[in-house]
Amino acid sequence: MKAGIEKWGKRMRRGVACSAAVGGLLMSTAFVGKEPSYAPVGKAHAQPAATPDFSLVGFATQNGGTTGGAGGRTVTAATLEELTKYAKSNDPLIIRISGKISAGAQGASINVKSNKTLLGVGATGFLEGVGLNISGQKNIIVQNLKLTMSTVTNTYTNDEGRQQVALNDGDCITIQNGSTNVWVDHCELFNLDPVAQPNQDLYDGLIDAKGNSAYITISWCYFHDHHKCHLIGSSDKDDADRKVTFHHNYYYNITERVPVYRFGTGHVFNNYYQHVYGTGVNSRMGACLKVEKNYFEDTKDPITTKNSAQPGKWDASDNYFTACKGNQPTTSTCTLTLPYIYTNVVTKTAEVKAVVTQWAGVGKL
Repeated sequence: MKAGIEKWGKRMRRGVACSAAVGGLLMSTAFVGKEPSYAPVGKAHAQPAATPDFSLVGFATQNGGTTGGAGGRTVTAATLEELTKYAKSNDPLIIRISGKISAGAQGASINVKSNKTLLGVGATGFLEGVGLNISGQKNIIVQNLKLTMSTVTNTYTNDEGRQQVALNDGDCITIQNGSTNVWVDHCELFNLDPVAQPNQDLYDGLIDAKGNSAYITISWCYFHDHHKCHLIGSSDKDDADRKVTFHHNYYYNITERVPVYRFGTGHVFNNYYQHVYGTGVNSRMGACLKVEKNYFEDTKDPITTKNSAQPGKWDASDNYFTACKGNQPTTSTCTLTLPYIYTNVVTKTAEVKAVVTQWAGVGKL
């Protein structure tokens, strides 16, 4: 992560003027290849004194809750064959992954059945070229794992005439066909720098949710070096209410879709966005997203509605914008009342950058 931030710093040796807002306070900042100044609401870079509360909150707590393989056996997968066998078992299982499992250039897609926890051990659990397909299943936890499809060369030509990875719809994690109660937590998902790899379709989503899949929480993850991060709703006709919560995620060097969200309701809070240069949170097709206490840095159109037949809306409050351009709303176009309590995990907006960069990703539990 440190190397990534240093790389970003080299890119940003230019002057950018923007307006910043924290808790309704507006200010002007100038970014000239150094740390910007902040509104006087606390030290934005102060290191947190204690480990945050990592307990499950959000939509994955609803609809009966999400416990994964709790109550089942704990097993260890060291090979692709073992992981495939355990993931497709009908039994509840906690599957520990302690090292790298690689599918090589050909790649692989693993179908994960209900009542499973896929748990990386320490900071070494790594699925390389191995996509996870959660299709028509429920009650699944993916935690403390690295995932990438960047090593896969098995591709086909898609409808746009571009090459796309042939496995798992090109996604690291696909949630589809009515899957419910999925929690992805403390993972790292990435592919390649979009500048160095300009084909936006080669690798599709890092985590996508489609159809009437719902009750999903994505928390404390590190997403980086990728074009299209989260597709929530596959088209303007995919009109389900997917009910997804995104919180305390770190988005670095991403082109767009953080997330793109069609229809229904969603919650986006306490995320840190750094060098997102296409679009940020993109609400579309009448979606109402509660977007609060996020920290946007060097991001184009941090909160917006684009590229659909109908606009989306947002319930926006207490977001911080620095070195940003484009749409940075401080007022709301809808109101969303959430069915769950999450005050126990909320971070003050001015502290989001420090907290998220320290605690998001693998090896932090």
